[in-house]
Amino acid sequence: MEKQAGIQAARGVAAIGILYFHSWVALVRFPEGRSFQIPIWTTYGYLAVDLFFAISGYVICLVVTKPQFRALPFLIKRSFRLYPLWLVTLTLFGALALFWRAATETETWQYFLYSATLLPTRELPFYNVGWTLQHEMVFYFLAAVLVPVGGVSALMAFLAASSIAAYTIEMPWYLSAFALHHSEFLAGMLVFILAPRLKRFGVVLPLLVGFGLLWALMVFAGYIYIGPATFFIILAFANLRTVPKWVVALGDTSYSIYLIHSVVFLVASAAASKLLARPLWLAEPLRAASMAVIVLLAFISYRYLEKPLVRVGNSVAARSEMKKQPRTA
Repeated sequence: MEKQAGIQAARGVAAIGILYFHSWVALVRFPEGRSFQIPIWTTYGYLAVDLFFAISGYVICLVVTKPQFRALPFLIKRSFRLYPLWLVTLTLFGALALFWRAATETETWQYFLYSATLLPTRELPFYNVGWTLQHEMVFYFLAAVLVPVGGVSALMAFLAASSIAAYTIEMPWYLSAFALHHSEFLAGMLVFILAPRLKRFGVVLPLLVGFGLLWALMVFAGYIYIGPATFFIILAFANLRTVPKWVVALGDTSYSIYLIHSVVFLVASAAASKLLARPLWLAEPLRAASMAVIVLLAFISYRYLEKPLVRVGNSVAARSEMKKQPRTA
């Protein structure tokens, strides 16, 4: 699948946003009043997850609009993309929970195994960052079911209907929890469909509109603004044509950054707890060092785990297609 530099840049920005937002975990052992924080990322960095969902909508729309799209190969490729690194980091987190502290009520081996499947959970999965992957898997499943039947328009119609339902009717948790984020997936898909007609708006104007809507979300506490906000922000990145290579590379490693970062921050926090003295000046160097380690590990993970397994997934998907090909004499 071809990569678009602007969308890869959006991945990188989202990854760093989440990385910084969760970096407080590494500093929790220090006294209050940590210096040199970036206020907007400290408070609103969680919105980068919504940006990831919109990016996913854009990327999956790129895939499912191709004439050769087939549901089974699509799900095979997506599974090889998500599950291996998820299982590795889930296991690492499980080992940390087992050996470094007492297990919580939900940290049972049964819940560990269930969380490994990425099936919906009412609470956070065993390794908490996996909740977003549950949303991704639901989105992939919807694409695999609806696109072969009614095309991309069927998937977009479903996402629109579920987004409206999330704010207008009462639904069970296993529906409402996912429907609340469908507007972001839909926003990314709309950007893909409309981007060729909206190139003339460039980068700055959509970015200003997008951040203006995010400001409205913060002021009026209206999560309903997040879908339109992510639409304009992703549009700005889609219109971006000149991107430094290192930013694209950061986008390539965004999935590894996302799954690895919590484990590293927990290790940093545990290491800080062993210090006899924890002066305030040490907090920011620890944050910076932890983030640097995460990015380094993410590059290693991308090169030696993600890329090889994606190739394996592509090979398995290709073989599944060949089995369906009619034999000729």
